[in-house]
Amino acid sequence: MRRFLTIILMMLTLHCWADEPNSFPIIADILHTELYDATRFRDIHKAGFNACLCRCKTNEDVKKVLDVAKPHEIKLIIFSHPIMQHPENIVPTIKNHPSMWQYYLRDEPTMKQLKELQTIQQNIARLDKNAKFYINLLPNTGKQMLQSIGVEKYPDYLQAFSTIKQPQISYDFYPVQGKVVRGDVWFSVLDDIRKESLRTGRPFWAYILCVPHFIYPMPTIGHLRLQCYVNLAYGAQGIQYFSYSTPEQYSRYDFHDGPLLRNGKKSSTYKLVKKMNAELKPVASLFWQSKVTSIEHRKCIDGNILVSQFQKGDRRYTCFVNESADKDVTVNLRPNDYAQRVRKDLKTENVKTSYTLPAGDILILKEK
Repeated sequence: MRRFLTIILMMLTLHCWADEPNSFPIIADILHTELYDATRFRDIHKAGFNACLCRCKTNEDVKKVLDVAKPHEIKLIIFSHPIMQHPENIVPTIKNHPSMWQYYLRDEPTMKQLKELQTIQQNIARLDKNAKFYINLLPNTGKQMLQSIGVEKYPDYLQAFSTIKQPQISYDFYPVQGKVVRGDVWFSVLDDIRKESLRTGRPFWAYILCVPHFIYPMPTIGHLRLQCYVNLAYGAQGIQYFSYSTPEQYSRYDFHDGPLLRNGKKSSTYKLVKKMNAELKPVASLFWQSKVTSIEHRKCIDGNILVSQFQKGDRRYTCFVNESADKDVTVNLRPNDYAQRVRKDLKTENVKTSYTLPAGDILILKEK
């Protein structure tokens, strides 16, 4: 009997983790259904992504993209109007597909829309009892945004979202605007997101920007590092790229030069994103399933740094992130206060008295 119960427990454990990424989620947002083919997903995999957000027009598109992603072990978060409107016609046939991960309900909903999404989620859940769902939330950029959302205070929006059963909290805000980093807005949003994550026990994911448009410049490695490492330092458990494929030009936004161009070719941004993900992957694995215990913003002679302490297992770490998108900053230390430096390839070395951090870069130290 005991052996039987052990086997059942093992089967349940395998089932619970069968549809999860086996590492830190690095997610590509893909907008164009016509780009869902074997070549694209091979390139996505080579660029360091292990999951994708996909938007499908038809049930046939849904089935196609699931099959195309399978050989590359890429998990999919899928949005489709047919799934939303008539889940009975497609959910039973895809719910056990090895590439199927989450049902994408909406991007940036208002308070009113959150209530509507709850009903749609319930309809899908009746057909897929193990279903996981995805909603990406608006940031708090000021009074006008709060009015658009339909709340007086941003935490009220986050708490309303948390009444809906979701495995994670996802948000977007792009801090590099022109030659300025809007840390005043960004850090406030991150503080609220982190508090809600701690309150509910749900991890949070963060979007970073890799497609220039409007006031957002061509990305540099400093821009990508800044967005990735600040979010990690706050405790993010997933990084999402907007947008892997270049959106259609829309009014003043003038999207251009995303990693994948509208003609299906790769741009120079593809190489930049690939480089970032190769660097990010080992670093993110250190933060994966860790717990951030404190966050502080400090002024230095030549800039500002974010100081975050986090714990993984019985190990404690301190990390320093340069808050500038385009300038170096110097971090001075007392080496005896730390055990070792953890390089971005996770190899360790002795701690020095001073480090120069390039734009957006991170320094990780293992505590004694």
